[in-house]
Amino acid sequence: MRINKKLGKLTAFLNKFISKESTSEEIIKDIISSQKLRYLFFGSCNVVLSWVIYFVCIHFITFKENVVLFERITISPHIFSLLISFVITFFSGFFLNHFLVFRSPDSPDLWRKLGKYLIANMGSLILNYVLLKFFVEVLFFYPTPSQILCTFLVTIYSFLMQKKFTFKNKLVQRHH
Repeated sequence: MRINKKLGKLTAFLNKFISKESTSEEIIKDIISSQKLRYLFFGSCNVVLSWVIYFVCIHFITFKENVVLFERITISPHIFSLLISFVITFFSGFFLNHFLVFRSPDSPDLWRKLGKYLIANMGSLILNYVLLKFFVEVLFFYPTPSQILCTFLVTIYSFLMQKKFTFKNKLVQRHH
């Protein structure tokens, strides 16, 4: 039953593109009203930003050399670049999701959601870390394409965590 409902919505949506009766304004409204399409668009913007940061970091900051922190901790260039990219895009991703994708700008629990977003993204970071180490250090793939592949694999987990955990809307029950 649920699949039929989804197919019906998809068919109606596609018919608007084919139909000469729909204006471009109506089509844009439908696209903007779709949470999954907003997540795809704004998430893609944030992902491209993360790839640019990763690329710049690995090629022009670390120069593909290990990074030594506090004379004690040595971090490989691909992991260092992942961490820098994560720190920057964590905040841009939260604000895009909070205000534009899941549309909760008036939410009084901004800090709670930021905390939940951090928890969900730590899961994404750990998953990304493990996959990146595997691709680069076990399979000997190049770091930047490996990070791009990791992004595609982690995106599904990330969307589900944001929708079901971070930005989950509680149903308010009213008693008469």
